[in-house]
Amino acid sequence: MVGSEKLKKEKMKKLILLLFIPLVSFTQINDQSKLNLEKKKEKIVKFSEVESAPFYIDWCTSNLAEDKIRECTDSGIKLFAKKNFDTGLANELKLSGFQRITIAFVINNNGDVVDIRVRAPHPQLEYEAIRVINLLPKMEPGRQNGEAVSVSYLLPIIFKSEGNSFNQYEKKPILGVIAGDNIEVSFESVENVPIFPGCEKGNNEKKRKCMSEKIAKFVQRKFNTDLAGDLGFSGRQRINVIFKIDRSGNVTGVRARAPHPQLEDEAIRVINLLPKMKPGMQLGKAVIVPYSLPIIFNVQKKEVICIEYSNPY
Repeated sequence: MVGSEKLKKEKMKKLILLLFIPLVSFTQINDQSKLNLEKKKEKIVKFSEVESAPFYIDWCTSNLAEDKIRECTDSGIKLFAKKNFDTGLANELKLSGFQRITIAFVINNNGDVVDIRVRAPHPQLEYEAIRVINLLPKMEPGRQNGEAVSVSYLLPIIFKSEGNSFNQYEKKPILGVIAGDNIEVSFESVENVPIFPGCEKGNNEKKRKCMSEKIAKFVQRKFNTDLAGDLGFSGRQRINVIFKIDRSGNVTGVRARAPHPQLEDEAIRVINLLPKMKPGMQLGKAVIVPYSLPIIFNVQKKEVICIEYSNPY
């Protein structure tokens, strides 16, 4: 009997031990999982709230003031989306009217674009948005308290397609980007272009051409043609300028890229001298119209040539 009791006790110990071992292992695994989750839970700061916004290397100028980096990167991302999005897709999908695409992604602490999420009225619009955002170049990461952090970015897009078999221009979809309550529509696509003083007559296309010519002539007159030579440059130099005509018709957000900071400053100075215009209109409402102006500068001949893109922005 004593031997039998002892044997029972031995079996009970083994059973308790067997039950206890998996429990310990599960606890250890669970703790390890929690640890891994904590590692993955890095801090993500909103683009609008991060102390130092991510720096869009391919667009923003190196001498840009700290407080202008956020605006420049924001504008660069929107410009990239507009230039690369396949606007013909709406016609292929037989979509009409306004469509809204909401894109969210993260610029991580290495400057890479990750975690892209999209909501759109059609899966192919979602795939196209993801394709475009995946093409964004690497950036300098945002910083919080001096350390690189991941930054979340939200990009709402308004997509409009109007079908009209008699008018090829009207068939072209309009791609705009929302910034708060303000809608931006490209110079090429806006229904009623901004009107430069002296360009009031004619249809939309004539007003568009007149405005481009007036701005080009204005820059040619005002630009300091001696500056490039003074800086030691020779031959042809290129300056890329971008600005917006806001809902009041004022020129805002002027930025420039050039081979020298003083050329950038000169281009910005000249564009800021442009007169107030009648704002662009979309569906009867004033909208923001971005405008891009490449400037070719010939140092020897002291000539300034402004070239209009077929799709300026």
